[in-house]
Amino acid sequence: MRHEEIEVKFLIADLAAMRQRLLALGATRKTPRTYEDNWLFDTPDAQLARQGRLLRLRRAQRNLITYKEPPTHPDPDFKVRHEYEIEVNDFAQARTILQKLGFTPSGRYEKYRETFTYQAAEIVLDEVPVGMFMEIEAPREVIRSIATALGLDFDARLVVGYGDIFAAVRRTYNLAVTDMTFAALRSLAIDLRACHLH
Repeated sequence: MRHEEIEVKFLIADLAAMRQRLLALGATRKTPRTYEDNWLFDTPDAQLARQGRLLRLRRAQRNLITYKEPPTHPDPDFKVRHEYEIEVNDFAQARTILQKLGFTPSGRYEKYRETFTYQAAEIVLDEVPVGMFMEIEAPREVIRSIATALGLDFDARLVVGYGDIFAAVRRTYNLAVTDMTFAALRSLAIDLRACHLH
């Protein structure tokens, strides 16, 4: 399945409060808080990353292989990617196939995700090892109107992925860890406002 993914992220201080605001707005909870284990793959010389492309294998309620590439015309106001995704029934076999094709694991990140729908939007509340975020995926004007309805400052939006966020955290705190997992980062007190995420 291919589609154009248009989204923004917001750094959230209180997920429970934002959940209540979403429900009060009329959003419907689509999936409860669910653990995700995400593995990124690349060529040994990091060709995909250099070209702004991403290959990911996700283990959650469903196992998914996702490929993302940048659009022909970038949009500075939104994160826009062309996305192709398929479901696989065996995570271990899918990982083996990717490695047999010459891809190697290039990073891993964990998160807990709760998904909501509202109008033409999918809205997720994410807890990752470095912080809490809300992501709104929808047509551009729908994103703007939902952000306004939730009392969010659109200028505070992020148009980067979790890989970029973790790279900024690693630079700011001079971290040696390569994977954004809860176990690896449990003992760190990270202030994302110091990390220049934009």
